[in-house]
Amino acid sequence: MYKVVIFDDEYIVLQGLRHLIDWNGFGLELAGTASDGLSALEMVRKQTPDIVFTDIRMPGMDGLKLIEEIMAKAPDTYCIVFSGFNEFEYVKRALKLGVIDYLEKPITLESIQSSIQRVLSRIEADLEMEMLRRQVEESKIVPGTGEGAETGDNVKLGAIERARVYIEQNVSRDLSLNEVAEYVGMNAAYLSAVFKEAMGESYIKFLTRLRMELAKELLLRGYKVHEVSERVGYHTYRHFSEIFKKHTGLTPGQFKEEQEARSNL
Repeated sequence: MYKVVIFDDEYIVLQGLRHLIDWNGFGLELAGTASDGLSALEMVRKQTPDIVFTDIRMPGMDGLKLIEEIMAKAPDTYCIVFSGFNEFEYVKRALKLGVIDYLEKPITLESIQSSIQRVLSRIEADLEMEMLRRQVEESKIVPGTGEGAETGDNVKLGAIERARVYIEQNVSRDLSLNEVAEYVGMNAAYLSAVFKEAMGESYIKFLTRLRMELAKELLLRGYKVHEVSERVGYHTYRHFSEIFKKHTGLTPGQFKEEQEARSNL
């Protein structure tokens, strides 16, 4: 799982984001929160998060200075800022420092979830680019044809098949790309790219599609929506319903009603 931290001096914002977002459902671990810049910097040093959500204005150290410190020591960190209505000049400075997204306050559940999806897509794209860069470097040394290449292809396809089976067997729980990569003995970035090449879709899209197909089966077998949500790896009904509707065009309830109506014809 990728580690996430949230920094904001408004208690209600911290508590809302802590409890309303299904972090595990996104494949993320909420490692901690802080309400001032100095505590935030200390948490970054201790937790080494992958993703940082931070307000621009905080006591002790403002968000811009905090981001500057993070980028100097851990430039691979993905930073997202919260900004007020009249803070666009600060936002422009934040973007120059390397921030990849910003959310205008008041923050809504929809806006934070959309931002999370954008960050995860960016991470996946960056991993694939890094893998391709490594492949190009390795191709300058390792021959790309002949018996060795064929053996390498067989090993790669075997690993993809083991990854596919492992995902199918563990679809009902939190399952990160890193865990699957470790299981098949591959680097996560490399697995992400070869999986997409072999399967025709990314790891996240494959896992989501698998979960939605299982969800449809369970709904047709009479399980309640909250039971289905848990059985396919989502901890909150709301997040499951949003993903299901995005995938099928219907809410879980509408899907059940439509299928029941068809069966009664």
